[in-house]
Amino acid sequence: MRGALVAVLASGLAACGGGGTGGGDSKELTFWMYQDRTPQAGQVVEKIRQDFEKANPGVTVKLVKIPKDDYNTKLGSAVASKSAPDAGILDQPLVSKYALDGTIKEVPAGLIDEADYYEGALDTNRAGGKLYGLPQDQTTVALFYNKKLVPAPPKTWDELKQVAAQVHAADAGVAGMNVPKGDGYGAWMFPGIVHGAGGEMVDDAGKKVLFDQQPAVEALQLWVDLQKSSPRKITDSDKPFENGLAAMTISGPWDVPTIREQFPDLDFGVAPLPYKSEPAGNIGGEDSVVFSTGKNPDLAWKWLAFLAGAEHNGAVADAFGGFPVHLKAQVVAGGPEQAAFLEQLKVAHARPAVPQWIQVNDEIIAPAIESALTGKVTAQQALTDAAARTRALLGWNG
Repeated sequence: MRGALVAVLASGLAACGGGGTGGGDSKELTFWMYQDRTPQAGQVVEKIRQDFEKANPGVTVKLVKIPKDDYNTKLGSAVASKSAPDAGILDQPLVSKYALDGTIKEVPAGLIDEADYYEGALDTNRAGGKLYGLPQDQTTVALFYNKKLVPAPPKTWDELKQVAAQVHAADAGVAGMNVPKGDGYGAWMFPGIVHGAGGEMVDDAGKKVLFDQQPAVEALQLWVDLQKSSPRKITDSDKPFENGLAAMTISGPWDVPTIREQFPDLDFGVAPLPYKSEPAGNIGGEDSVVFSTGKNPDLAWKWLAFLAGAEHNGAVADAFGGFPVHLKAQVVAGGPEQAAFLEQLKVAHARPAVPQWIQVNDEIIAPAIESALTGKVTAQQALTDAAARTRALLGWNG
């Protein structure tokens, strides 16, 4: 089906003739993306751009690279002034916002075979049950453990608490676990723990908030309980895991090269997150979308599918700083810890397709986590209050 669609797109483009560049059959496609992470990443993207142009004579892909910290602001201004590019990169939680307000187009039927993609990565593009973009790279977090203190990583919550307690009992100056804090980062990781108890944060289709129910309460209580063997007077120190003051921590692949370089004597491993009832985790990364005001939507979708396809997605994802989203893409070789992240991504869950989710994450869930971790309220009360605030913000009754 994909081959047939490409053929249709190609013939359609040829028939359309003069596009953005003005000559006979020439067309210019504008694609916005983040500024290159490294010069090497820029070379990879440039090579893929050239390959696409060679495969599509008369097409020019104009890459507009914007510093990541400025990207959303500039894109928002372009959208407001109806001068958005044909296509561009979009942070995962923004897809639902742009989809539900009509800023981006729905993915054409048959463009991809959904079975070719990691489920969690593809789901980051869904809103209202429809697909509005293609994933390009993905990342997640996993359990880092000090092999000197933790010879074998725990696989379950009970094992995690047991190992952490043993480490702290053996040396009161060492925390068993660098427990996540109640901040935006901790709140981003929290749903992965909730899913590990078989729970959900929300039912967006049914407009129900669920993170005040038992699985989420148990997940937060896990973090509260871990603090008994992981006091903050230890974990609030500078880089407690790297300095050997915490036996375990939760982090992502971005920390691996830094630890290897700055703490070469630390013998550590990475394992999938411990879970209560089922393996699970969270997800981050970038998606790609086609803007409703773009002049060449068919060509834009063809370009995005080119980036996300099996042949190129391994290189694209590595250039963007993450892992491939296509199941058959070649993973750029990494260290021994890479296997744990790839295993984790198989069970990663997308964030709720709620336009206000970033606000919910940062302004409601994060402080709720912190209030429980600091003992101001119980885990249940913290999440009950947070759920009520979320319902009020979203206008949901459930």
